[in-house]
Amino acid sequence: MMDAAIFQYGPLFRRAQLEGILSDCSMVYQKILSSGMTLNNRENEIRDRLADYLEDDSYKMSHTSIVRNFQVDHEIQEGAHGRIDFRFHQVNPYEGQRVYFIIECKRLDGSCHLNKEYVEQGINRFKTPGKYSSNLGVNGMMGFLVKPVDVNVTCRDINTLLAGNECLVPVSLASVNGCYEYESSHPVTSGTVMLLHLWMDFSSCVK
Repeated sequence: MMDAAIFQYGPLFRRAQLEGILSDCSMVYQKILSSGMTLNNRENEIRDRLADYLEDDSYKMSHTSIVRNFQVDHEIQEGAHGRIDFRFHQVNPYEGQRVYFIIECKRLDGSCHLNKEYVEQGINRFKTPGKYSSNLGVNGMMGFLVKPVDVNVTCRDINTLLAGNECLVPVSLASVNGCYEYESSHPVTSGTVMLLHLWMDFSSCVK
């Protein structure tokens, strides 16, 4: 039986929540860049540096506007066959245990190999039954740009790997502080899921 409590807020509200979460993530990205740290070219290492801030209650309360209202977990099990990079769970006992956003992380360097992984091991996990839940109808993807790339070409190449009318659409035409934003819509068993994509340019600090 479907829990009606998770639908008490409409899709525009949920999208705005996720946009706020991604905005807070972009500020963490800026903090990592300004720290001068050097990162290895490993997806989990980059993700874990983001998690260092996003899971820290002191940082969340002082520096975030939306993430502070969520319990943030990374690298956790989702169902029988999925493992989530990030889960943002709404801290609200009246909304139950199924009110959360999932964000999947993937590296991008302009290569066919990583473009394919972004689709097959990223986007498609939200479309495959038994992988990632889409209870709120909207989830996220983070793309870690680990080499200087032409993002327009990378976006175009990823779109050629998507099925049917699915495609990444730029939210803005230029980067904002080294970040690029896209959105896409994909069919799932219950209808559609919208994905908000945040690509962050880590190429200057990845060795």
